[in-house]
Amino acid sequence: MTSANRMLATAGFAAALALAGTAASAADLEVVVTGLNSAEGETRIAVHKRVAGVEFPGGGVVAATIRPARKGEIRVVFVDLPPGDYAVATFHDADGDGKLGQNIVGMPTEGFGFSNGATGFMGPPSFDKAAVTLGTKDARVSVIVPISYPGS
Repeated sequence: MTSANRMLATAGFAAALALAGTAASAADLEVVVTGLNSAEGETRIAVHKRVAGVEFPGGGVVAATIRPARKGEIRVVFVDLPPGDYAVATFHDADGDGKLGQNIVGMPTEGFGFSNGATGFMGPPSFDKAAVTLGTKDARVSVIVPISYPGS
C-alpha cells in the first residue's frame, strides 16, 4: 500500500468513526403542529440551526418536510439530529403555492407558528425564544408548534 493510499484509508476510517460518533449521540425531534383550521393545502415545517448574522427563520435549515394539511394537528419526527439548539418554523400553505401568503405590508395572510409558541413583535421571534435543545442522551424531544391565523 502506497503512502498516499494509506493516508486515504486512514482518512476514510477517521471519517467513518466521526460519523458513527455522531449517529450514536443523535436524537429525534418530534414536532407537533397544533391548531390547523382546515385540511386545505399543505403544512410546511422546517427545522433550523442558529446561523451567525442571519435572523431566524432566514436560514440554517437542516431538515424540512411538507405534509398534506389536516384539521387539528400533525406530528412529524425528524430523526438523528446531532446535539444542539434548534428552532422550528411552520406555516399552513392553504393555497398550495409554496409561499407564506402576505398582504401588501408584509403581514402573513396564512397560518404560521414557531416552536415553543414563540412570538415576535412586528416579525418572527428570535431564535432563542423558539429554541429547543437536543442533548447527547435524549432519545426524543417533543416540541409543540401552535399555528396562529391572522385575525384570530
